[in-house]
Amino acid sequence: MLMLTHTCLLQKIMDSSNVKKRDPDVYIYNIAPDLLTLHPDINANQTHFIDRFILAPPDHKRTAYIMFHLLVDDLAHYGKISLQCREGFDPHSEGYTYVKGRHLIESILELHKIIGRNISYEEAAYRSHLIIEMIYDLVILEHIHDDGSIELLEDAIHFTYDHRCDQFCEDISWLYGIQKEFAQDVLKNAVFYITKERMNRIMNIEGRIRLFTDRFGLKNDNALFADAISTLFQDALQSIDNEEFLQQSTATIRNCGWYPTD
Repeated sequence: MLMLTHTCLLQKIMDSSNVKKRDPDVYIYNIAPDLLTLHPDINANQTHFIDRFILAPPDHKRTAYIMFHLLVDDLAHYGKISLQCREGFDPHSEGYTYVKGRHLIESILELHKIIGRNISYEEAAYRSHLIIEMIYDLVILEHIHDDGSIELLEDAIHFTYDHRCDQFCEDISWLYGIQKEFAQDVLKNAVFYITKERMNRIMNIEGRIRLFTDRFGLKNDNALFADAISTLFQDALQSIDNEEFLQQSTATIRNCGWYPTD
């Protein structure tokens, strides 16, 4: 899932917990597995494929919020909490985003043919789950607005960079073995990347289509392609219940024993 869905889910958990006093940096730890990959020397394998229930010492307790992110991703990608880190790609996965994206696969294959691109079934399955991830922020848009998730995330990145930069970098280095300087560079750049203006610009179908076409180098002037991809994303949006993943994820994560730290 993308960072606003991760943020909204954590807000739901925090609001229902007994931890009432928390600084906003926890929301940056929560998106750290994705945020860190903005650095050219850090990839998703490094940030996602680690054990889920590492017992952190008190001076690194904020890393619990990184684990929250990974638990949510497990549910989205595999359909259950992974007690051991998994590697590899399964196009037939029972994870939420793969199940919900499965009916899009044939349309994705046809979409690429329009512009003379041939991709495998496996690649189409991978892209189908990304469309679900990209669209899910729009599915829960009412929650995001009601909870102030966009404003919270912008405030959180400034707070973390201004007041918790050293601690964040030390925690990232402890958990991942990543150089502190790399984590600091990511925070510095994220101050300009995570803004209300930028996030609001992509909180619509057109913005999500741009994310998809930019990621896979699909920009073109083909009108038939434009109509097909718009239909594809509208189909994805209309096929998802706005409460299902939120409710399933919060219940499963509570039951597995994860709890927020103060």
